[in-house]
Amino acid sequence: MKKVKKIVIYAVIVIAVIGCGTVAKGKLFSDKKEVTTSAAVNKISVEVQTAKAEEKNSGDTYKATLEAYQQGIITSKMAAKVISVSVENGQYVNAGDTIATLDDQDIQNNIKSAQSQLQISEQQLNSSQVALEKLQINLDDAKVNYDRQKALFDADAISQKDFETAEKTFNSAQADFNSGLASIETAKASIEAQKVNIENLQDNLKNTIIKAPISGVISEKSLNIGQMVAQGSALAKINDISFVYATIQVPQEKINSIKIGQAAEITVEGSDKTINGTVKNIDLAADTSTRVFNCKIAIDNSDKSLYPGVFAKVDLITDEKTKIINVPINVLVGSEGDYSVFINDNGTAKKQKVTIGETDENNVEITSGIQEGDQIICTNTSTLHDGNKVEAVSNEDSNLAEETSAKNGDSSKQNGDNTKEVSE
Repeated sequence: MKKVKKIVIYAVIVIAVIGCGTVAKGKLFSDKKEVTTSAAVNKISVEVQTAKAEEKNSGDTYKATLEAYQQGIITSKMAAKVISVSVENGQYVNAGDTIATLDDQDIQNNIKSAQSQLQISEQQLNSSQVALEKLQINLDDAKVNYDRQKALFDADAISQKDFETAEKTFNSAQADFNSGLASIETAKASIEAQKVNIENLQDNLKNTIIKAPISGVISEKSLNIGQMVAQGSALAKINDISFVYATIQVPQEKINSIKIGQAAEITVEGSDKTINGTVKNIDLAADTSTRVFNCKIAIDNSDKSLYPGVFAKVDLITDEKTKIINVPINVLVGSEGDYSVFINDNGTAKKQKVTIGETDENNVEITSGIQEGDQIICTNTSTLHDGNKVEAVSNEDSNLAEETSAKNGDSSKQNGDNTKEVSE
């Protein structure tokens, strides 16, 4: 009996051991499954873009502000009230076009008055000339009588009193003639002065019509109807934009690499269109405070599509080329002077420090830190950490998947419509 009881006890122990082993084995498999599942869940899905090198002109790039080829200032040559304005800011005008008109009523009245006075003076001159002719006759008669009386006096044929009377008459006639002649000369000078005054008034009358000194675009207009303008006051500016200049500032260590006539490519801010230009002018002296040289790049603007004051980027063209890598600007992490990007390194996110070059609204040049062929992580960069496991999808695959999904959606919709038609 004791032997049977002992066998039963051994059997229970064996069953318990086997049961524990089975439970432990099940628990082990369960734990492995959880670890595997957890590892799969912890992989972060990201989009990647393969870094590609592109050739770029190795010349330097500068920022610039566009300037007009030449600028004229519209002024008034006289003080008067504005009675009409013919232009607005931004309007293109040709040289000689009317900009504004000033009140000319006072000038018109002055011209009429001066012309009337001139007419009177000319009539007085005519009368004086007629009178002078009579004085000339009197002088001639007095001279003849004087000569005759002198001859008689010299021959003791007349008295000294008679001779002195003839002499006095001659001298008086001479004085009257000289006075009349002087009056005529004074009248002539007065008439010439009056004519000059009328010419000046007529010039002032022309000046009441303010005209454009050059062809160009109106800017900074400060001119309104009813406004009193002073002589010489600036009323507006006019910008000749047949050509525009992009003025760049070149540091002294690079000035010798720039030549007159050198080609340049200009990109206006907010546009991806590239415009050709040439180096037109290089300052011979550097700015004493900044030690930079101003250089002007001339740009043909015959279509008048460019305006002064616009920001632009200038690339000076050289024969040398260099390779650069462009990436989307949103892949950068960090702050100014300490930038990094994440690279997919066989399923692991690797944080890589980089040096950047030029940037625009969408892209940035990477000058060092990554190589052609690297897989740049483009999404989830704000939450990634160095060493995170990632599951990469290329931008091209992602775009293709979106297109396929859209097509499948359209196809499903069409099939649904067809089913509905059959049902009906």
